[in-house]
Amino acid sequence: MFDAIVVGSGPAGATAAYFLSQAGGRVLVVEKARLPRYKACGGGLSVGMLGAHFPFSFDPIIEARVRRVALALGDRVVHTQLQNDSVCTVMRDRLDQHILSHSGAEVLQGVTVDRVEEDHDRVRVGTKDGRLFEARHVVGADGANSVVARAMGLRRGKLTAGAIEVEAPVEPEAMKVFEDALWFVFGELPLGYLWMFPKADHLSVGIGALHPRPGQLQATLKRVMARYGVSLEGMPLHGHPIPIYSRRERLATRRVALVGDAAGLADPVTGEGIRLAIKSGRLAAEVIQTDRLDRYNSLVFHHIGRSHALGLVLAWLFYTFPDFWFRVGAANPLVSHVFAEMLSDRADYAATALTVFGSTPGYMALEVVLGFLRAFLGPERARQLREAASLGTATSPMGPAWRTHGGLPVSRSEM
Repeated sequence: MFDAIVVGSGPAGATAAYFLSQAGGRVLVVEKARLPRYKACGGGLSVGMLGAHFPFSFDPIIEARVRRVALALGDRVVHTQLQNDSVCTVMRDRLDQHILSHSGAEVLQGVTVDRVEEDHDRVRVGTKDGRLFEARHVVGADGANSVVARAMGLRRGKLTAGAIEVEAPVEPEAMKVFEDALWFVFGELPLGYLWMFPKADHLSVGIGALHPRPGQLQATLKRVMARYGVSLEGMPLHGHPIPIYSRRERLATRRVALVGDAAGLADPVTGEGIRLAIKSGRLAAEVIQTDRLDRYNSLVFHHIGRSHALGLVLAWLFYTFPDFWFRVGAANPLVSHVFAEMLSDRADYAATALTVFGSTPGYMALEVVLGFLRAFLGPERARQLREAASLGTATSPMGPAWRTHGGLPVSRSEM
Protein backbone atom coordinates (compact mmCIF):
# COMPACT_ATOMS: atom_id res chain seq x y z
CA MET A 1 0.00 0.00 0.00
CA PHE A 2 1.45 3.34 -1.11
CA ASP A 3 0.39 6.71 0.22
CA ALA A 4 0.19 7.92 -3.38
CA ILE A 5 0.73 6.58 -6.88
CA VAL A 6 1.63 9.16 -9.54
CA VAL A 7 0.86 8.06 -13.10
CA GLY A 8 3.25 9.96 -15.40
CA SER A 9 6.58 11.67 -14.68
CA GLY A 10 6.31 14.99 -16.53
CA PRO A 11 6.75 18.25 -14.60
CA ALA A 12 3.31 17.92 -12.98
CA GLY A 13 3.80 14.32 -11.89
CA ALA A 14 7.41 14.84 -10.83
CA THR A 15 6.40 17.88 -8.78
CA ALA A 16 3.55 16.04 -7.07
CA ALA A 17 5.91 13.14 -6.32
CA TYR A 18 8.53 15.53 -4.94
CA PHE A 19 6.21 17.29 -2.49
CA LEU A 20 4.42 14.11 -1.42
CA SER A 21 7.72 12.33 -0.78
CA GLN A 22 9.24 15.30 1.01
CA ALA A 23 6.23 15.28 3.33
CA GLY A 24 7.11 11.74 4.34
CA GLY A 25 4.77 9.76 2.10
CA ARG A 26 5.60 6.53 0.35
CA VAL A 27 5.16 7.42 -3.34
CA LEU A 28 5.31 5.32 -6.50
CA VAL A 29 5.73 6.96 -9.91
CA VAL A 30 4.62 4.80 -12.86
CA GLU A 31 6.01 5.97 -16.22
CA LYS A 32 5.24 4.20 -19.50
CA ALA A 33 8.52 5.32 -21.15
CA ARG A 34 12.14 4.75 -20.22
CA LEU A 35 13.73 7.80 -18.60
CA PRO A 36 14.99 10.20 -19.69
CA ARG A 37 12.54 10.40 -22.58
CA TYR A 38 12.08 13.13 -25.18
CA LYS A 39 8.97 15.30 -24.95
CA ALA A 40 8.07 17.92 -27.56
CA CYS A 41 8.11 21.26 -25.72
CA GLY A 42 9.41 24.78 -26.33
CA GLY A 43 10.81 24.70 -22.81
CA GLY A 44 10.61 28.40 -21.94
CA LEU A 45 10.11 29.13 -18.26
CA SER A 46 10.99 31.48 -15.42
CA VAL A 47 14.05 30.95 -13.25
CA GLY A 48 12.26 32.76 -10.43
CA MET A 49 9.24 30.47 -10.69
CA LEU A 50 11.45 27.41 -10.29
CA GLY A 51 13.16 28.97 -7.28
CA ALA A 52 9.81 29.76 -5.68
CA HIS A 53 8.80 26.09 -5.73
CA PHE A 54 11.99 24.07 -5.33
CA PRO A 55 14.94 24.47 -2.92
CA PHE A 56 17.49 22.99 -5.33
CA SER A 57 19.29 24.58 -8.29
CA PHE A 58 18.27 24.11 -11.91
CA ASP A 59 21.52 25.57 -13.29
CA PRO A 60 22.83 22.17 -14.46
CA ILE A 61 19.94 21.72 -16.91
CA ILE A 62 19.45 25.27 -18.25
CA GLU A 63 19.98 25.30 -22.01
CA ALA A 64 19.94 29.07 -22.68
CA ARG A 65 19.38 32.33 -20.82
CA VAL A 66 16.79 34.58 -22.45
CA ARG A 67 17.27 38.35 -22.45
CA ARG A 68 14.61 39.53 -24.87
CA VAL A 69 11.30 38.72 -26.51
CA ALA A 70 10.78 39.17 -30.26
CA LEU A 71 7.21 39.54 -31.52
CA ALA A 72 6.67 39.33 -35.29
CA LEU A 73 3.62 40.04 -37.45
CA GLY A 74 4.20 40.12 -41.22
CA ASP A 75 7.38 42.11 -41.83
CA ARG A 76 7.16 43.90 -38.46
CA VAL A 77 9.29 42.75 -35.54
CA VAL A 78 9.30 44.29 -32.06
CA HIS A 79 12.11 43.48 -29.63
CA THR A 80 11.72 44.06 -25.89
CA GLN A 81 14.32 43.43 -23.21
CA LEU A 82 13.79 41.18 -20.21
CA GLN A 83 15.52 41.95 -16.95
CA ASN A 84 17.90 39.96 -14.77
CA ASP A 85 18.06 36.77 -16.87
CA SER A 86 14.62 35.99 -15.48
CA VAL A 87 13.69 33.56 -18.29
CA CYS A 88 15.50 30.47 -19.50
CA THR A 89 14.91 27.43 -21.71
CA VAL A 90 15.24 23.76 -20.87
CA MET A 91 14.84 20.39 -22.53
CA ARG A 92 11.88 18.56 -21.05
CA ASP A 93 13.61 15.19 -20.67
CA ARG A 94 16.28 16.78 -18.47
CA LEU A 95 13.82 18.96 -16.53
CA ASP A 96 11.50 16.08 -15.67
CA GLN A 97 14.39 13.82 -14.69
CA HIS A 98 15.96 16.59 -12.58
CA ILE A 99 12.85 17.15 -10.48
CA LEU A 100 12.17 13.44 -10.16
CA SER A 101 15.74 12.70 -9.07
CA HIS A 102 15.28 15.00 -6.07
CA SER A 103 11.93 13.52 -5.07
CA GLY A 104 12.90 10.33 -3.26
CA ALA A 105 9.93 8.55 -4.83
CA GLU A 106 10.07 4.99 -6.15
CA VAL A 107 9.99 5.03 -9.96
CA LEU A 108 8.70 2.25 -12.18
CA GLN A 109 9.75 2.80 -15.82
CA GLY A 110 8.56 1.25 -19.05
CA VAL A 111 5.21 0.23 -17.52
CA THR A 112 1.84 1.30 -18.93
CA VAL A 113 -1.17 1.81 -16.69
CA ASP A 114 -4.35 0.50 -18.31
CA ARG A 115 -6.92 0.65 -15.50
CA VAL A 116 -7.66 2.63 -12.36
CA GLU A 117 -10.37 1.64 -9.87
CA GLU A 118 -11.40 3.77 -6.92
CA ASP A 119 -12.81 2.33 -3.69
CA HIS A 120 -13.93 4.12 -0.54
CA ASP A 121 -10.54 3.78 1.18
CA ARG A 122 -8.04 3.14 -1.65
CA VAL A 123 -7.32 3.20 -5.38
CA ARG A 124 -6.15 0.19 -7.39
CA VAL A 125 -3.86 0.77 -10.37
CA GLY A 126 -3.41 -2.02 -12.89
CA THR A 127 -0.75 -2.25 -15.59
CA LYS A 128 -0.62 -3.92 -19.01
CA ASP A 129 1.92 -6.44 -17.77
CA GLY A 130 -0.54 -7.69 -15.13
CA ARG A 131 0.72 -5.99 -12.01
CA LEU A 132 -1.60 -4.38 -9.47
CA PHE A 133 -0.74 -1.59 -7.02
CA GLU A 134 -2.79 0.07 -4.32
CA ALA A 135 -2.59 3.51 -2.79
CA ARG A 136 -4.60 5.87 -0.66
CA HIS A 137 -4.51 8.45 -3.46
CA VAL A 138 -3.62 8.64 -7.15
CA VAL A 139 -2.34 11.61 -9.14
CA GLY A 140 -3.15 11.48 -12.86
CA ALA A 141 -0.23 13.15 -14.62
CA ASP A 142 -0.41 11.09 -17.80
CA GLY A 143 -0.95 13.84 -20.36
CA ALA A 144 -3.67 15.02 -22.69
CA ASN A 145 -4.95 11.49 -23.40
CA SER A 146 -5.00 10.55 -19.74
CA VAL A 147 -5.95 6.96 -18.89
CA VAL A 148 -6.64 8.10 -15.32
CA ALA A 149 -9.08 10.79 -16.49
CA ARG A 150 -10.99 8.31 -18.66
CA ALA A 151 -11.16 5.73 -15.87
CA MET A 152 -12.58 8.31 -13.46
CA GLY A 153 -15.00 9.83 -15.99
CA LEU A 154 -13.26 13.22 -15.89
CA ARG A 155 -12.45 15.77 -18.61
CA ARG A 156 -15.18 14.71 -21.06
CA GLY A 157 -15.86 17.08 -23.95
CA LYS A 158 -12.53 18.84 -23.49
CA LEU A 159 -11.22 21.65 -25.73
CA THR A 160 -7.95 20.71 -27.44
CA ALA A 161 -5.53 22.64 -29.64
CA GLY A 162 -2.98 21.05 -31.98
CA ALA A 163 0.76 21.64 -31.99
CA ILE A 164 3.86 20.50 -33.87
CA GLU A 165 7.44 20.97 -32.72
CA VAL A 166 10.88 20.32 -34.20
CA GLU A 167 14.36 20.36 -32.69
CA ALA A 168 16.11 22.13 -35.56
CA PRO A 169 19.88 22.46 -36.00
CA VAL A 170 20.86 25.97 -37.07
CA GLU A 171 24.05 27.41 -38.50
CA PRO A 172 26.19 29.36 -35.96
CA GLU A 173 25.56 32.61 -37.85
CA ALA A 174 21.82 32.14 -37.48
CA MET A 175 22.06 31.28 -33.79
CA LYS A 176 23.47 34.74 -33.16
CA VAL A 177 20.05 36.14 -34.06
CA PHE A 178 18.04 33.66 -32.01
CA GLU A 179 20.32 32.60 -29.16
CA ASP A 180 19.05 34.99 -26.45
CA ALA A 181 15.43 35.58 -27.48
CA LEU A 182 12.02 33.95 -27.41
CA TRP A 183 10.51 34.54 -30.85
CA PHE A 184 6.74 34.55 -31.41
CA VAL A 185 5.38 34.86 -34.96
CA PHE A 186 1.73 35.82 -35.47
CA GLY A 187 -0.61 36.28 -38.41
CA GLU A 188 0.36 33.16 -40.34
CA LEU A 189 -2.77 31.15 -39.51
CA PRO A 190 -6.05 31.76 -37.67
CA LEU A 191 -6.11 31.28 -33.89
CA GLY A 192 -2.48 30.30 -33.69
CA TYR A 193 1.17 31.31 -33.73
CA LEU A 194 4.68 29.98 -34.29
CA TRP A 195 7.64 30.03 -31.94
CA MET A 196 11.42 29.80 -32.04
CA PHE A 197 13.13 29.14 -28.69
CA PRO A 198 16.92 28.83 -28.30
CA LYS A 199 18.53 25.76 -26.78
CA ALA A 200 22.22 25.13 -26.15
CA ASP A 201 23.06 24.04 -29.72
CA HIS A 202 19.80 24.26 -31.69
CA LEU A 203 16.36 25.85 -31.89
CA SER A 204 13.07 24.42 -30.71
CA VAL A 205 10.62 25.64 -33.34
CA GLY A 206 6.94 24.93 -33.48
CA ILE A 207 3.41 25.93 -34.27
CA GLY A 208 0.13 25.67 -32.39
CA ALA A 209 -3.48 26.56 -33.17
CA LEU A 210 -7.10 25.89 -32.31
CA HIS A 211 -9.05 23.93 -34.93
CA PRO A 212 -6.36 23.76 -37.66
CA ARG A 213 -7.23 22.22 -41.01
CA PRO A 214 -5.60 18.89 -41.93
CA GLY A 215 -1.99 19.52 -42.98
CA GLN A 216 -2.18 23.25 -42.18
CA LEU A 217 0.24 23.17 -39.25
CA GLN A 218 2.93 21.23 -41.13
CA ALA A 219 2.75 23.37 -44.27
CA THR A 220 2.72 26.68 -42.37
CA LEU A 221 5.58 25.66 -40.10
CA LYS A 222 7.84 24.70 -43.02
CA ARG A 223 6.96 27.82 -45.02
CA VAL A 224 7.57 30.30 -42.20
CA MET A 225 10.73 28.62 -40.91
CA ALA A 226 12.18 28.70 -44.43
CA ARG A 227 11.56 32.46 -44.46
CA TYR A 228 13.62 32.76 -41.27
CA GLY A 229 16.40 30.61 -42.65
CA VAL A 230 15.60 27.53 -40.57
CA SER A 231 15.52 24.39 -42.70
CA LEU A 232 13.28 21.53 -41.55
CA GLU A 233 14.21 19.25 -44.44
CA GLY A 234 14.40 15.69 -43.19
CA MET A 235 13.65 16.68 -39.60
CA PRO A 236 11.04 14.65 -37.66
CA LEU A 237 7.89 16.61 -36.80
CA HIS A 238 6.55 15.88 -33.32
CA GLY A 239 2.81 16.47 -33.05
CA HIS A 240 0.94 16.65 -29.76
CA PRO A 241 -2.41 17.91 -28.44
CA ILE A 242 -2.64 20.91 -26.11
CA PRO A 243 -5.65 20.45 -23.81
CA ILE A 244 -7.32 23.64 -22.58
CA TYR A 245 -9.22 24.02 -19.30
CA SER A 246 -11.95 26.28 -20.66
CA ARG A 247 -14.57 26.19 -17.92
CA ARG A 248 -14.95 25.28 -14.28
CA GLU A 249 -15.02 21.50 -14.17
CA ARG A 250 -14.34 18.51 -11.97
CA LEU A 251 -10.69 17.49 -11.90
CA ALA A 252 -10.75 15.28 -8.83
CA THR A 253 -12.73 12.51 -7.19
CA ARG A 254 -12.51 11.46 -3.57
CA ARG A 255 -9.07 9.89 -4.02
CA VAL A 256 -7.85 10.84 -7.50
CA ALA A 257 -6.63 14.22 -8.82
CA LEU A 258 -5.61 15.27 -12.34
CA VAL A 259 -2.67 17.61 -12.87
CA GLY A 260 -0.88 19.29 -15.78
CA ASP A 261 -2.01 18.31 -19.28
CA ALA A 262 -4.24 15.58 -17.87
CA ALA A 263 -6.23 18.41 -16.27
CA GLY A 264 -6.00 20.57 -19.41
CA LEU A 265 -4.00 23.28 -17.67
CA ALA A 266 -1.92 24.59 -20.58
CA ASP A 267 -2.06 28.35 -21.03
CA PRO A 268 -4.99 29.17 -23.38
CA VAL A 269 -3.09 31.97 -25.15
CA THR A 270 0.49 30.73 -25.41
CA GLY A 271 0.09 26.98 -24.90
CA GLU A 272 2.79 27.17 -22.22
CA GLY A 273 2.41 24.29 -19.80
CA ILE A 274 5.42 23.77 -17.54
CA ARG A 275 4.60 26.55 -15.06
CA LEU A 276 0.99 25.43 -14.68
CA ALA A 277 1.99 21.77 -14.50
CA ILE A 278 4.31 22.51 -11.58
CA LYS A 279 1.66 24.67 -9.93
CA SER A 280 -1.06 22.02 -10.20
CA GLY A 281 1.30 19.24 -9.09
CA ARG A 282 2.05 21.14 -5.91
CA LEU A 283 -1.63 21.94 -5.31
CA ALA A 284 -2.52 18.26 -5.66
CA ALA A 285 0.23 17.24 -3.25
CA GLU A 286 -0.96 19.76 -0.66
CA VAL A 287 -4.60 18.61 -0.70
CA ILE A 288 -3.55 14.94 -0.62
CA GLN A 289 -1.36 15.56 2.42
CA THR A 290 -4.37 16.95 4.28
CA ASP A 291 -6.79 14.37 2.81
CA ARG A 292 -8.91 17.20 1.36
CA LEU A 293 -9.24 16.41 -2.32
CA ASP A 294 -12.71 17.94 -2.10
CA ARG A 295 -10.92 21.32 -2.14
CA TYR A 296 -8.86 20.62 -5.26
CA ASN A 297 -11.44 21.66 -7.88
CA SER A 298 -12.02 25.05 -6.28
CA LEU A 299 -8.30 25.63 -5.68
CA VAL A 300 -7.47 24.95 -9.33
CA PHE A 301 -10.24 27.27 -10.47
CA HIS A 302 -9.12 30.00 -8.06
CA HIS A 303 -5.40 29.79 -8.85
CA ILE A 304 -5.56 28.85 -12.55
CA GLY A 305 -9.05 28.51 -14.02
CA ARG A 306 -10.32 32.08 -13.60
CA SER A 307 -7.23 33.41 -15.34
CA HIS A 308 -7.73 30.85 -18.14
CA ALA A 309 -11.29 32.03 -18.75
CA LEU A 310 -10.13 35.62 -19.19
CA GLY A 311 -7.17 34.44 -21.27
CA LEU A 312 -9.52 32.80 -23.76
CA VAL A 313 -11.34 36.13 -24.19
CA LEU A 314 -8.06 38.00 -24.69
CA ALA A 315 -6.89 35.35 -27.16
CA TRP A 316 -10.08 35.78 -29.22
CA LEU A 317 -9.64 39.58 -29.25
CA PHE A 318 -6.00 39.32 -30.27
CA TYR A 319 -6.46 36.75 -33.02
CA THR A 320 -9.52 38.58 -34.38
CA PHE A 321 -7.77 41.97 -34.54
CA PRO A 322 -4.05 41.14 -34.65
CA ASP A 323 -2.91 44.29 -36.50
CA PHE A 324 -4.55 46.61 -33.98
CA TRP A 325 -3.23 44.80 -30.91
CA PHE A 326 0.22 44.39 -32.39
CA ARG A 327 0.38 48.11 -33.08
CA VAL A 328 -0.79 49.24 -29.63
CA GLY A 329 0.55 46.45 -27.46
CA ALA A 330 3.65 44.75 -28.86
CA ALA A 331 6.07 47.61 -28.14
CA ASN A 332 4.34 48.73 -24.96
CA PRO A 333 6.95 48.07 -22.21
CA LEU A 334 4.27 47.52 -19.57
CA VAL A 335 2.78 44.67 -21.62
CA SER A 336 6.23 43.06 -21.97
CA HIS A 337 6.77 43.44 -18.24
CA VAL A 338 3.49 41.74 -17.33
CA PHE A 339 4.32 38.93 -19.80
CA ALA A 340 7.54 38.25 -17.87
CA GLU A 341 5.58 38.45 -14.63
CA MET A 342 3.18 35.80 -15.93
CA LEU A 343 6.05 33.43 -16.71
CA SER A 344 7.23 34.00 -13.13
CA ASP A 345 3.70 33.23 -11.88
CA ARG A 346 3.46 36.66 -10.28
CA ALA A 347 0.66 37.86 -12.59
CA ASP A 348 -2.39 36.42 -14.31
CA TYR A 349 -4.64 37.43 -17.21
CA ALA A 350 -6.58 39.83 -14.99
CA ALA A 351 -3.36 41.77 -14.45
CA THR A 352 -2.58 41.49 -18.14
CA ALA A 353 -5.99 42.86 -19.13
CA LEU A 354 -5.67 45.77 -16.70
CA THR A 355 -2.19 46.52 -18.03
CA VAL A 356 -3.20 46.36 -21.70
CA PHE A 357 -6.41 48.35 -21.44
CA GLY A 358 -5.14 50.71 -18.74
CA SER A 359 -1.87 51.67 -20.39
CA THR A 360 -2.95 51.68 -24.05
CA PRO A 361 -4.44 55.24 -24.13
CA GLY A 362 -1.31 56.75 -22.60
CA TYR A 363 0.96 54.66 -24.78
CA MET A 364 -0.88 55.69 -27.95
CA ALA A 365 -0.76 59.37 -26.93
CA LEU A 366 2.99 59.11 -26.38
CA GLU A 367 3.36 57.45 -29.80
CA VAL A 368 1.56 60.41 -31.39
CA VAL A 369 3.92 62.84 -29.64
CA LEU A 370 6.93 60.85 -30.79
CA GLY A 371 5.54 60.92 -34.33
CA PHE A 372 5.46 64.72 -34.28
CA LEU A 373 8.95 64.86 -32.79
CA ARG A 374 10.22 62.58 -35.53
CA ALA A 375 9.03 65.09 -38.11
CA PHE A 376 10.83 67.96 -36.37
CA LEU A 377 13.88 66.31 -34.84
CA GLY A 378 14.56 63.53 -37.32
CA PRO A 379 14.30 59.75 -36.99
CA GLU A 380 17.52 59.27 -35.02
CA ARG A 381 16.60 61.70 -32.28
CA ALA A 382 13.07 60.25 -32.13
CA ARG A 383 14.58 56.78 -31.76
CA GLN A 384 16.71 57.99 -28.86
CA LEU A 385 13.66 59.47 -27.17
CA ARG A 386 11.77 56.22 -27.70
CA GLU A 387 14.53 54.23 -26.07
CA ALA A 388 14.73 56.73 -23.21
CA ALA A 389 11.00 56.17 -22.66
CA SER A 390 11.65 52.37 -22.67
CA LEU A 391 9.20 51.72 -25.48
CA GLY A 392 11.19 48.88 -26.99
CA THR A 393 12.61 48.71 -30.50
CA ALA A 394 10.26 48.25 -33.42
CA THR A 395 11.97 47.05 -36.59
CA SER A 396 11.26 45.31 -39.85
CA PRO A 397 13.35 42.52 -41.39
CA MET A 398 13.20 44.47 -44.66
CA GLY A 399 13.40 47.96 -43.17
CA PRO A 400 16.33 50.29 -42.43
CA ALA A 401 17.37 48.61 -39.18
CA TRP A 402 17.45 45.16 -40.76
CA ARG A 403 18.52 43.47 -43.93
CA THR A 404 18.27 39.82 -44.93
CA HIS A 405 21.24 37.51 -45.23
CA GLY A 406 20.45 34.27 -47.00
CA GLY A 407 16.79 34.64 -46.08
CA LEU A 408 17.66 35.24 -42.41
CA PRO A 409 16.99 38.55 -40.60
CA VAL A 410 20.33 39.87 -39.29
CA SER A 411 20.51 43.00 -37.14
CA ARG A 412 22.82 45.81 -38.15
CA SER A 413 24.90 45.42 -35.00
CA GLU A 414 25.80 41.86 -36.05
CA MET A 415 27.01 42.64 -39.56
